[in-house]
Amino acid sequence: MEKLKIRDKIIMVIICLLPFIDLITSICTWHKIDFSLGLILKGIFFIYALGYLLKNYSSKKIFLPLVLYGLIYLTYLFRYQQNNLLAELINIIKIFYLPVLILFFSTYENKNLTKKTLFTLFITYALLYLIPFFLGIGHNANEIAENRELYLSYFYIGNELANVFIMLLPIAVTYLLECHNYILKIFIGFIIVMLLILMGTKAFYLSFIIILSYFIMKRHKQIGTFIKKNYLKTLVTVLVFLIAIVVYIPHLDFTKSLKNTLDYYEVDSLKEVLTWENVDNVLLNSRLTYLKNINTAYHQGTSLEKLMGLGKSKIANIKEIEMDIFDIFYSIGIIGTLFYLTFFIYVLKKSPIKKEYRFSFILLIIISCFTGHVLISPFTSTILALLFIASKNKQNLTKDILLVSNMYPSQKYPHYGIFVQNTYEQLKNANYRIDLVTIPKTDNVLIRLGKYIKFGLVSFFKVIFNNYNYIYVHFISHSTIGVFLPYLTSKNTQLVLNVHGNDVIPDTQEDEKNIKRSKIFLKKADKVVVPSAYFATELVKRYQLEKNKITIYPSSGIDFTKFYKMPKTKALKQAKLNSKYKYFGYVSRIEKNKGYDVLIEAINELKKQKKLSNIKFLIVGSGREEDQLNNLITKYKLNKYIIRQPLVNQEELNYIYNSLEALIYPTRRASESLGLTGLEAMACETLVIGSNKYGPSSYLNNTNSLTFNPESKDELVLKILEVLKMKSQDKKAILAQAYAKSQEYSQENTQKILLKIFEK
Repeated sequence: MEKLKIRDKIIMVIICLLPFIDLITSICTWHKIDFSLGLILKGIFFIYALGYLLKNYSSKKIFLPLVLYGLIYLTYLFRYQQNNLLAELINIIKIFYLPVLILFFSTYENKNLTKKTLFTLFITYALLYLIPFFLGIGHNANEIAENRELYLSYFYIGNELANVFIMLLPIAVTYLLECHNYILKIFIGFIIVMLLILMGTKAFYLSFIIILSYFIMKRHKQIGTFIKKNYLKTLVTVLVFLIAIVVYIPHLDFTKSLKNTLDYYEVDSLKEVLTWENVDNVLLNSRLTYLKNINTAYHQGTSLEKLMGLGKSKIANIKEIEMDIFDIFYSIGIIGTLFYLTFFIYVLKKSPIKKEYRFSFILLIIISCFTGHVLISPFTSTILALLFIASKNKQNLTKDILLVSNMYPSQKYPHYGIFVQNTYEQLKNANYRIDLVTIPKTDNVLIRLGKYIKFGLVSFFKVIFNNYNYIYVHFISHSTIGVFLPYLTSKNTQLVLNVHGNDVIPDTQEDEKNIKRSKIFLKKADKVVVPSAYFATELVKRYQLEKNKITIYPSSGIDFTKFYKMPKTKALKQAKLNSKYKYFGYVSRIEKNKGYDVLIEAINELKKQKKLSNIKFLIVGSGREEDQLNNLITKYKLNKYIIRQPLVNQEELNYIYNSLEALIYPTRRASESLGLTGLEAMACETLVIGSNKYGPSSYLNNTNSLTFNPESKDELVLKILEVLKMKSQDKKAILAQAYAKSQEYSQENTQKILLKIFEK
C-alpha cells in the first residue's frame, strides 16, 4: 500500500510539473541547447506506463501484435534503413505514446486526478504564457518564420501550446460554470480574453468558436431564461462585446499574422485568396505542398518503403507535413499505420470518456487532420490522455464544510487546540464532506510567519476552487483573513465563526489589534458560535450582535472515553507520581492572567503556615510567561513542592486528573470563554477549585466545586485547606454534582448542537 501511495504521489508531481517541464524544454530549444527534458521524462513515463499495463492490464494479448510489429520494424530499420536510428525510435514512441497513455490512464486508479487537475494545468500554462507578456519579455513566432505574428512567450511551438489551450478550454469553462466564486470567474474570463488577443493561430480561433457554440447549444435553455430575466443587461453586454471585437480585431496577433502572410505571398484581394495555391499558403501554411512533396517521394520509394514507411529522417529532410494523420502514415507506412489504427481503435473502445472530455478529445482529433502537434506530440498528447482518467473520476465541486483554524494538536503539543480536532472528528463521523486547513503550534517566529502565510494562501485558494456550503473558522481574528474575501465573492456559502477568547475580548494591549479585524468579520458572519453563556452575553454587549445569530457550543464537549474515573493508585503509578504525597494540579497555559502567579503566592503562603509537609503541586503547561513562573518559584524557594510538566496528551492528562486531590483553575482572564480543563477534571470525578468569574462561572458553582475570587491568594489558600479538611461524605456529594454537570457537556449532547449549526 505504501508503494502505491509513493507511486501516486510521483505521478501527481509529474503531472503538476508538466507546464514547467514543457517551458524548460522550449527555453532549451530557443537557446540551441540539444537537451529535451520533456522528451526524456515523458519517454521514461511512457516506458513506465507500458510496463504497468503489461503487468496489470487484464487483456494482455493486445500487446502481442505490438511486440511483433516492434520486432519487424526494428529489423527493417537495422537492415534496410540508413536513417538516424535514434530519431526513428523516438518517432515510433511518439506515435504510440498517445494510445498507450490513454489505455494507462483509463486503467490506472487515482481519485486525485480530476477536473480540478486539468483546470489547474490550464491556469498554470496560461500564467506561464501571459506573465512574460506583461513583463515585456518572451519570444515571437516571427523569430522562426518571418511571415508569422504570434506571441510565444518562452514556449517554442505555437501549435502545441494552442492545442493545449483548445483541449483544456471546455474543461475550464465547465469548471467555471459549476464554480460559485466570482473572483475565479473574473480571473479566468480575463485569461481567456488575453489568450484571444495573443494566440495568433487559426486553429485556436476556429476552435474557440466551436467551443462557444457547443456550450450555447448545451445550455440554450438556461441562456434563454437568463436573457428573458436580464434583457437590458444582455443587450448592453452583447453591444460591448461587439464593439470590443471591432476595436481589437485589427490589433490581434491573428490579424497581424494574417496580414503578414498575405503580404508575404503577395495576395491583394479576396479573389486571390480563394485560389488553390493561396488556400494552401495562407490558410494551411503550405501543408498541401509539403503533402504533395512527401507523397511524390513515397511513390518513388521501394515497395518495402511503402509497406514500412519512409522514416522520420527522410520526411524531415524533405519537410514535415504537420498534419498528424499523414505524418504518421508516411513515416511508418501501410503496415505500421494498420497496427497503429487497430491498437488506437481498440484503446478507444476500452476507454470510456464522457461529456466535455469527449468533446475536447474529438475536437483535437479533428484538428489533427489539418494541423500537427496533436497525435505525435507528447507536449499535447500527455494532457489529451489525462482527459480519460479525469472523465472517470467524477468530481463534485460542492463540499459541506471548510474548517479553518490556527490551533490544532501536534505530536509536540498534543493538547493545543484539541477541541478543534474533536469538532472535526464529530463532523466527519456525521458523514460531512469536510476539508481541513490548520497550523500546528510552533515556537520559532520565522517558521510561524511562514506557516501563517501558507495557511492564509491555502485557505484562500480552497474557497476559490471549491463550493463550500459552510466556512467554519476557529479563532477568528487570525484564521478568517484568508477566507474572508473569497467568502464575500462566493454565492450560497455561509460563514460560521467560532470565537474562543482574546480573538474577540482583549487581555493585553497587543490583543487590541485583533478586535478591529474581528469586528469586521463578525458583522458579515452568518452564524457565530461561542463556548459559553458568559461569552454570548459579552458578544451581544461588545459587538451588538443579534442573539438569534449566536449559538452556544462548548468547544466539542467532553469525551468520556478519554476522561473517566480510575483508582487513584493506578493513576499515580501511570502518572509516575509518589503515592506518599497529596497532589493539587494546575493544567493550563502559562500566560498572563491565567492565575499561575496567584497559585504560586498561595503555595508560598501555605509554606509559611507549614501546611506543605505531605503536599505537592503539579503544574502542567507551557507558555510565554514561563520565565516569570520560574522566577517566582525560585524567589519563594518552592522547587521541592512543585513538579513541572509540559502540556501532555489526553491519556496522560486523564492519569493526572485522577491523581489529584483537586484541580486548581485560577484564571482571571476576561477572555476565558469556557475552560474545558475544569469539565475534564469533573468527568474524572476530581474536585475543582475554580474561578468564580468569566467562562468557568458558566458551569462552576458552590454545589459542584469550590469557587473563589481569582484575584485573591488568601481565598485560594482557604479553599486548598478546606479540601484537605473535607469530610469524605461532603466530598462525595460535591463530586456527584460535578460529574452530573460534566455529563451535560458530553460529546453526545454537544454534537447535537454542532450538527444543528450545519444543517444539510
